[in-house]
Amino acid sequence: MPQILIASTLDDLSPVHDLDRDQRARLAASGQIAAVPSGKRVTAIQEHPWMLYLLSGQVCLIQGERKELIQAGSRRALQPLFSEHHLLDQAVFTADSELLRLDRQLYNSLNAPGRPAVPGLLDELDLSDAEGALLGKLYHACKEDKLALPTLPKVARAIQEAMKDPNITSARLARIVQVDPAVTGGLIRLANSVFYRGMKTIPDVRNAIIRLGIDVTRSVVMSLSMQQLFRTKSPLMKHRMKAAWNRSVHISALSYVIARHCPRFNPEHAMLAGLVHDVGVIPILDYVSRNEIQVGEDELEAAIIKLHRLVGELVVSYWGLGPEIIEVVRHSGDWYRDDQELPNYCDIVRVARLYRLNQSESRGPLPRYDEVPAYYKLGLVFPVGGETVDVIAEASEELAVVMAMLKGEGKGP
Repeated sequence: MPQILIASTLDDLSPVHDLDRDQRARLAASGQIAAVPSGKRVTAIQEHPWMLYLLSGQVCLIQGERKELIQAGSRRALQPLFSEHHLLDQAVFTADSELLRLDRQLYNSLNAPGRPAVPGLLDELDLSDAEGALLGKLYHACKEDKLALPTLPKVARAIQEAMKDPNITSARLARIVQVDPAVTGGLIRLANSVFYRGMKTIPDVRNAIIRLGIDVTRSVVMSLSMQQLFRTKSPLMKHRMKAAWNRSVHISALSYVIARHCPRFNPEHAMLAGLVHDVGVIPILDYVSRNEIQVGEDELEAAIIKLHRLVGELVVSYWGLGPEIIEVVRHSGDWYRDDQELPNYCDIVRVARLYRLNQSESRGPLPRYDEVPAYYKLGLVFPVGGETVDVIAEASEELAVVMAMLKGEGKGP
């Protein structure tokens, strides 16, 4: 059971001691102290979201061939155990110890509000030789424009091109969509779903497009065709691609549901934003697969952590999805970002991501989805009968419908 952390614990720690007293108190409120048994091993990759400090006991820091013994109370113990940039480091506790975890993102937002979370240039990335050959290869592939970016699926490209015609008709869109049975079925299912259901059941794609509208159809077609991109022939990469697809589908469905409860937002556009928020992992995994690179899980994870957002920006820019989607790829993982007065699609995806993490993958002092600025900006907190309603939790049926549609599950009418 984690111990309660008091603000004065942070007073001597570097670099957090440079924060003012109120900022240290806020950082302490989100942190935790955990008991760690002797023999426990932790890695920089696993602990990347947190700044770790040794409060009691002893730990051996392993950096490649180099080992450093750190004692609690020493000058070294006042610094973070792991560097933010050396993700292949490990540590083995050589005595029963106490470990302090502080939220790295919260520290960064307090230390430098509005600081860009992702470097604008690859040259600004802190890439060390010790982090493995893969990271270097990916870095140079990006820098030299040799990283193969995925192309939009055929039906999505055709829809993008057709939408340039201001006089586009539902009949023409139907002819384009019908070349892809999976997309066709998805559109018909959505038109007959609880979201758009009318007096009559829609039997064909042309009438589905008429019911949904052309703008909605465009976003939905883009989303329904994306599953093709999360495929690989490499047996070693299949589990990662599948995991990335399932995660993206869940966040996409959550984004759709959240947007339905927020004025001014298009739920279908939010669905697309959620689906492509982490698209940068696709070229990275594809690069490893195509070049048959033998790589360890830690080395691959380090490359993904450092490069996935920057690569994702290259992909959505290449697809021409617009600045709103680029913003989602760039900043939807910055939980505390609050640099705009009005909410945007990035806020929607940010809340969706945190909601999923809170439900299934929470580790350490991760903020609750309803504790970040985006949640309040979106107006998701409102009372009904004197009690606050969790609109996401109340929308489980809607969530299931969207996830089934994106995965191509369920039968058409």
